[in-house]
Amino acid sequence: MGLNIRKSFKIGNLFRINKTKKGLSVSVGNKNLKLTLNNKNKVTFGLPGTGISYDTTLGSKPTAKKRPKKK
Repeated sequence: MGLNIRKSFKIGNLFRINKTKKGLSVSVGNKNLKLTLNNKNKVTFGLPGTGISYDTTLGSKPTAKKRPKKK
């Protein structure tokens, strides 16, 4: 397990911008429900304090590599 450092900027009551070594994320929500979007198109919905969350990726699904045609 490595050391993680995060810098967080609060904007109003609902918005937060988080800066880490790996990139940026934006969180919207309050103590009951939170939505987070990061720079890799990953979205997380969570219920803080419960351990319940759902992760998904926006955009197209990765495509399988095409095999070369046999002659």
